Amino acid sequence: MAAVALAPAGTAQFGDSLSISLLLVGAGAMTTFPLLMFATAARRMSYSALGFVQFLAPTIVFLLAMFVFDQPLLIAQLVCFVFIWTAIALFCTDIVKRGNATRRAARQRKLPV
Repeated sequence: MAAVALAPAGTAQFGDSLSISLLLVGAGAMTTFPLLMFATAARRMSYSALGFVQFLAPTIVFLLAMFVFDQPLLIAQLVCFVFIWTAIALFCTDIVKRGNATRRAARQRKLPV
């Protein structure tokens, strides 16, 4: 639909030349490999680990914007960033404590009394 609107204005890219059209189709097809790899890995991870990994991409974008592209950091953004990562730290601490307690209980059940 967008190509129909852009073509009369002369700003369309898809369909203008064979090389650009093939590059655009190839770029779309190329994104399927990382998505399939992520889907495969996500099925093998725990939900807790997957949830943590989902916070990494926005954090990397945030840090790139600040340090590479010199975007200004507003106080509200910094406060939100700190709150989010504080919550993640508490969540990870709870996961580690529960894991340690589970392992400790499993070891105690295996020991003869």
